Formats: sequence, C-alpha cells, structure tokens
Amino acid sequence: MEPRISKKRFAHVQGVVAVGQELSRLYGLNQAERFYVGLACWLHDSCKEMKDYELVEKARDLGIELTEIEKSSGHLLHGPVAARLVKKELKISNKAVLAAMSQHTLGATNMTEIAKIVYLADCLEASRPDDFTQPIWAALTGGKGRAQAVKGSIDVDKAMLVACDLSLEHLLKSRRPIHPLTVDVRNHFLGIVRAAEKLAG
Repeated sequence: MEPRISKKRFAHVQGVVAVGQELSRLYGLNQAERFYVGLACWLHDSCKEMKDYELVEKARDLGIELTEIEKSSGHLLHGPVAARLVKKELKISNKAVLAAMSQHTLGATNMTEIAKIVYLADCLEASRPDDFTQPIWAALTGGKGRAQAVKGSIDVDKAMLVACDLSLEHLLKSRRPIHPLTVDVRNHFLGIVRAAEKLAG
C-alpha cells in the first residue's frame, strides 16, 4: 500500500493501526477480530489521495450508486472505493473488513463493533488535535481518559456519538456540505446512548 500514498499519509495509517489495536484490546475483541481491525486500518486510506473526480469516476466504474453530494464531494468516496478495489484486486472478501473500510468516513447505522473501532481509531490517531480527541477518549472511558482506560469497560457507542457531534460541529463551522448520512448516523447513536442511559437509571 505504501507506494500508493504519501509518507505523511502512511504515517497516519500507522497511527490508526496502533490506536485500532489499542481499542481492540480495551474492548476485548478476540484474536480474529483484532486481525480484521488491523487489516481494515491498514487499508482504509488506500484511495485517500486520489483526486475527487478520479474517485467519482472510479466509483461509477465499480458500480457504486452516487448521491448528488458524493458527485460534488468525491473525497467522501475514498472508503467505499477502497473497499471495492481491495475486494477486486486483493481478493479480500471478509465482510467485516470491507464494511469497516467503506464506513470509516461517514459511519453507518448498521456498524459492527469492528467498524466502530476502525472509525474511532481514525478519529483518535495521534495527529488529530487534542480538542477533538480528548472528548472522544472521555466518552470511551466514562470520563477517566486514555491513561486510565480499563479493559472491557469502554463505551464505543457513546464515543461514536461524540465523534459525530464533533465532526458535525467542524463541518458547520467551516461551512462545508454535510452528507445526510452523517446526520442519520449521529441520530442513530444518540438513540442508543439515550436508551442505555434510561436503562441505567
């Protein structure tokens, strides 16, 4: 994968892999699931540095149905395009890996635990600013923070909600288009978190 992306992007990918493995351990994934997280993390940005028009053209070639916002914001397609190319060129057919790759930018309302961890690992990679990563770590750990994280007690759904909120805030401040799926995913995790809080008390 390295020749396909810049050294800076490759360093980001390495960071995502490291956080992905950390979250996998804290969540308590088994060995096979950790492998799938690692594989998805390694491959998630393999098409990130393609130009927008190239991603749109490639998505069409691969049979991906495009929304209007995806046609005008091709960078949103780098995950789905990468997943299709990995399946076609590398013969990787594991559904959890491909879904995690495809969903790592916008998320989805049917994410597996593997997909959530890959999404969060991308958010928490070391080059991200502290004002973005710290609230996500706080949500994951019940306010304890990364250093005090305890295996088996991280809340990936609450972390997904916080990550979605922060992403939406950034998009609004920068006056960038917002994909409708981003809002759907945020509302989905809000419902999960509210239901869990109601049960707790």
